[in-house]
Formats: sequence, structure tokens, C-alpha cells
Amino acid sequence: MDSLYPQAPYAEDQPNAPAILYIHVMRASAMTFTFFSLARIPITLIRNRVRGLPVNTSALLARTLQSSGRAFVAGSAVGAFMTWGRMRDREDIEWQDRSWRILGNKGEVQTDWVTMGGMGAGAVAGALAARRGVLPVSVGKSVIGGAAAGSSVGKKKY
Repeated sequence: MDSLYPQAPYAEDQPNAPAILYIHVMRASAMTFTFFSLARIPITLIRNRVRGLPVNTSALLARTLQSSGRAFVAGSAVGAFMTWGRMRDREDIEWQDRSWRILGNKGEVQTDWVTMGGMGAGAVAGALAARRGVLPVSVGKSVIGGAAAGSSVGKKKY
């Protein structure tokens, strides 16, 4: 995010403070929701192992991508709502201070880069898998789900 919105020398000079704060919280919330949606894989594998059923990996991955995409969208919406609820009726300097601190936090900036890289890789992998017929899901859903899963996997890798 630091390349989109460079950090000002002083917090009170930080431009685009609401956009920075909304993007940050929405990214973190979407990533968290998606991370929890990925629990579908081990739960399904353990359940099928206990029941003695075979695992259809293609269907499992397709369902996982779809639930990851939904979780990503829901997490983004919840993040926007949380930011609005927390920051309503706040002064401009409070928005600027929080945004300035986010841009100054090297860990958050690194997380943004890792997350964006994971999202890009996941979107490409999802698109390729859907276009080649590996996954029984549309290309659009596969791209969104792949980007969502990639964001969470990218952060975990970091």
C-alpha cells in the first residue's frame, strides 16, 4: 500500500487517510475470513477418512475455492462496516494518524506486499485450473476463490 499512498512526513499531512484505513481493514478482514474458510479441506479429508469414503480432490478444491471467494467478499464487507463503525464522527486528524501509523509499520507494509503477491498467484492458478477443466467451476469463481485462498496462503507463508 505504500506504493499507492506514500507516507507523509507528519501524520497531520497524510492525504487519502480514509482510503488507506478502509483498504487496510478490508484486506485484513477478508484475509481472516478466507483463512478460516480454508478449514474445509482438512475437515472434509478427516471426515471422509473416518467414514471410509473416497475423496474427490477436484470437487473438494472447487468447493473450497467457492467458499473462499464468498468468505473474501463477506470479509471485505465486514471490514468496511467495522471501519465505518469505529471511525464515524472522528476528526480528520484521527483518520490521518491511524493511516500514517499503518504506512509507517514495516510489518503491515510487508504483509500488504505478500498478500498481493499471493492473491495474484492464486488468481492465475485458479484461472488456469478452470480453463484447463481441472476444476468443475467457472473461471470467474475460480479466479476470485484462487485470489482469496492465495491471500491467506501468502500470509501464512510469510
